[in-house]
Amino acid sequence: MKRMLIAPGLIILVMVSGCTGGQTGGRQPSETKTAQEQAAQAEGVVWASGKLAPERWAGLSPAIAGAVRAVHVSEGDAVEAGQLVVELEDSVLQSQVESAAAALTEAEAARDKLLAGATQAQVAAARADRTGAQAGVAQAQADLEQARQAAAAAQAQVAIAQALYDELVSRPTRAELLQAQHEINLAQLAVNGAQAAYDLVKGNPDIAARPEALALQQATASLDAARGAYAVIAQGPTRQQRAVAKSQVEAAKAQADVAAAAIPPGEARVGSAQAVVDRAQAALDGLTAGATVEERAMAEARVTSARAVLATARAQLAQTQVFAPFAGQVGSVSARPGEMATPGQALLTLGDTSQMRVETTDLRETDVGRLKIGMAVEVTFDALPGRTFQGTIRKIAPMSSAEKGSTNYTVIVDVPDLDPSLRWGMTAFVNIQTVGD
Repeated sequence: MKRMLIAPGLIILVMVSGCTGGQTGGRQPSETKTAQEQAAQAEGVVWASGKLAPERWAGLSPAIAGAVRAVHVSEGDAVEAGQLVVELEDSVLQSQVESAAAALTEAEAARDKLLAGATQAQVAAARADRTGAQAGVAQAQADLEQARQAAAAAQAQVAIAQALYDELVSRPTRAELLQAQHEINLAQLAVNGAQAAYDLVKGNPDIAARPEALALQQATASLDAARGAYAVIAQGPTRQQRAVAKSQVEAAKAQADVAAAAIPPGEARVGSAQAVVDRAQAALDGLTAGATVEERAMAEARVTSARAVLATARAQLAQTQVFAPFAGQVGSVSARPGEMATPGQALLTLGDTSQMRVETTDLRETDVGRLKIGMAVEVTFDALPGRTFQGTIRKIAPMSSAEKGSTNYTVIVDVPDLDPSLRWGMTAFVNIQTVGD
């Protein structure tokens, strides 16, 4: 390869090795300059090798680790800014985005429905619900009243049964005994009177047919009956009668307990029915009054929260996707589907080849001090032998880069009229005239 060294009235052709970066000819900083270099320096010329690179380029990598699912570009492809170039596996994150989007739609629909207010049909339905609930209260109250009346009737039966029992066990009373004795005394007087009449005619041969005999028999029978009645009364109720009366009392009490037990559930049903009425009334009031400030704020907060969740899910999904940050050409692709990718690991290289520049790779520290921004530069390429391009120094690196033991400085050269056939990474040679600048 030939590098042109330009000096006033002199053209020097220097043969150098075809290195494409690092140092030139394996020189070390401590080595003595060659005769050609000394001659070039004496003539006010600095030369160096370089590379042709895009003005803007980047190595693209994912934000998170994962398996590569798809590579959408190939080397040499032109891409637009924001174009998807590589995707990692994202099925879980995709489902999270879909779920968050559905939640946001639901929250927005609920908010819109709240803000729209109730329709006439909704108000009518709410009123019908309230009317039905009120009918339920009336029925529950009627059932409760019936239960209370049944309990009162059962309790009255207890009182009657108890009174009958008390009356039974209290016999015979003194009045009953006196009355029974009085009946005996009356019967005895009747017997005495009939006997006296009988005694007056007892000598009559037809005495048996006479009325005096019949009257005596009837009076005697009445006396026996009065005495028998007294004996029964004086004996009092039998054990069986007492047991029957007692069982009637117990049965009445059991029925009263059953009837009384129906009251608390009836009261509870009334309370529940009234609660239904209250809820129906509150719902109707809410429909007719519209959403409160608090309800509106809460609905809007739910929408905001759902949007934040969706944004987070989309951001997490975006971390599995690599997009082109600018328009350019794909220089290299190192990713293949199925391989694992990690943050910081470049999956492809992208450059804006519409604007190219030359970057020196082996400019020595002994030469950089003679350079200034704006100096004219002649640039040649191995790919286009015999052609020379004019450029200017745009930037000089403030810090050196050491490669293979040589201390070099990078100089960026703008070359306005580059041939379109030149490609990213081609070797360039720069000759810089320093005398007279």
